[in-house]
Amino acid sequence: MIRNQARARRRTVLTGASAAAALGASSACGDDGPSGTADDPVEIGFEWWGDENRADITQQAIDLFEQKNEGITVQPNFADYPPYWEGLTTRSASQDLPDVFQMDYPRLRQFGGSGMLTPLDGLVDTSDFRGSLLETGKVDGELLAVPVGANTNGLVYRADLFAEHDVRVPEPGYSWDDYGRIITNLTDALGEGTWGGEDWTLSYIFLEMWLLQQGSRFYAEDGSGLGFTQEQLVEWWNMTVPLLESGALPPPSTSAEWDDGMTEGAVASMIRWDNILTGLAPTVSEIGGELALAAPPTVDPDNLGIYFKPSMQFVIAANSEHPEEAGKLIDFLLNDPEAIAILGTNRGIPATNAGLENIEVDEHSQQILDYEDSVSEHMIDAPPPPPAAAGAVEAKFAQYFEQVRFEEYTPAEAAELYFGEAETLFSAEQ
Repeated sequence: MIRNQARARRRTVLTGASAAAALGASSACGDDGPSGTADDPVEIGFEWWGDENRADITQQAIDLFEQKNEGITVQPNFADYPPYWEGLTTRSASQDLPDVFQMDYPRLRQFGGSGMLTPLDGLVDTSDFRGSLLETGKVDGELLAVPVGANTNGLVYRADLFAEHDVRVPEPGYSWDDYGRIITNLTDALGEGTWGGEDWTLSYIFLEMWLLQQGSRFYAEDGSGLGFTQEQLVEWWNMTVPLLESGALPPPSTSAEWDDGMTEGAVASMIRWDNILTGLAPTVSEIGGELALAAPPTVDPDNLGIYFKPSMQFVIAANSEHPEEAGKLIDFLLNDPEAIAILGTNRGIPATNAGLENIEVDEHSQQILDYEDSVSEHMIDAPPPPPAAAGAVEAKFAQYFEQVRFEEYTPAEAAELYFGEAETLFSAEQ
């Protein structure tokens, strides 16, 4: 429910796929030229995915921006993740994208590689980004996105349950077999209805990490196809079969019923992007639990396959009539101390040094910073932005995973079908 009616009139809340196309109401409009005046302001659209909490704090930052930039007004919109991308994908065909919008790293090449984004050099200050994060916004050498926050993969675990049952959290470099034994021991100790972990083969993200640990990658470096083999995929999907058969992992029919196994108290560990801790920890605390972070398991003790990934990015549409004003908004959200303090770590640990200096670091954000410091020597360079076909390729991965787990296909059958469909999807983007 939107409680502030004044704000409600200035934004559209979209929660269903049928409403996705309506997101375009805030697309670029107004006169060409420099910023307007208080009497005749320039209006720019700004859209993002996220929940009501993100919408509320983003609106506060927008209000502040408008106070400090009197000639610019911002028309905000937000949606849940699936309808957000359904809407943007539909609108991209008619070049009806909002001036500024939130980008997901796996989709950057899809939009940027087809001329739908404005190059940001000269529009956004790029002098203050941490490490090599800015490189993740480049497509074919051109800066098309700037990172908002950063995260990396880690093991999110119930510290209270690990301690209660004397399960030691291993140092970085432990194996996938070690992790399987941890899960088994915890499941045995926890009793019926709670498991030591979840089936980690569910996501292409964790497959990518496993591949990077071996010197492979999910996508070919030039983006022309997959960067691994059918045999590797079969091996990946088979990794957790013994744990499923023994009952150490929850059966698929059970885990399919959960919104989130961790917050429902059903699992004691899972691999995730580390910034999820800020969202999960308060809910887990309400059920009497305590979350912590540790390094993920690995194939190679010297290579954890982890890197700093932009939790999300900001971009400017090529169809924007006001790129300078759009750039001002992005600069403001990333660099203004008051705006930084308002937004906090909602979109991840800030990507700029100014962001780190001006956020109030709460307990859970400090846990993330401490974890990232503990694995900093293991960080590798981020892979290139995924190819344009990534969204469809990754959706197919999720589809075939489900069919494997519900025994509609064997891993080998599903891998063969998946590779065939992926080849078709890549060919369609050439």
